[in-house]
Amino acid sequence: MDTLDGVFMNLAYGWAFARPVRKVFYNLVVTSVSVAVALVIGTIELVGVLADRLDLTSGPLAAIADVPLDHVGYGIVALFVAAWVLAVAVWKTFRLEERWPTDQLADRRDLATSGPSSPAS
Repeated sequence: MDTLDGVFMNLAYGWAFARPVRKVFYNLVVTSVSVAVALVIGTIELVGVLADRLDLTSGPLAAIADVPLDHVGYGIVALFVAAWVLAVAVWKTFRLEERWPTDQLADRRDLATSGPSSPAS
């Protein structure tokens, strides 16, 4: 699984850093999925502590507390795959790269770094 992750990340980084708009899209997807994963794991852990402190052995909180984290890991892998499938579909369907051509980005970058022009004498 680790080798597969390394191969995938190498491809993703290569694609993302080829153009600025790709980098922004990549960062949005990765950050969104990371936040979702943190919320899921944090919620399970928090409910587990709460269930332990309150000695809950039945009910929805006890069921959440008893979820094995290795099973959650499989769900996280599935979430990452689903997020990337959705991200690729959105990228291609809405043609995001065509909406922000790199030549316009380069022109804006040149204007920002050139500073004000000096007045003619």
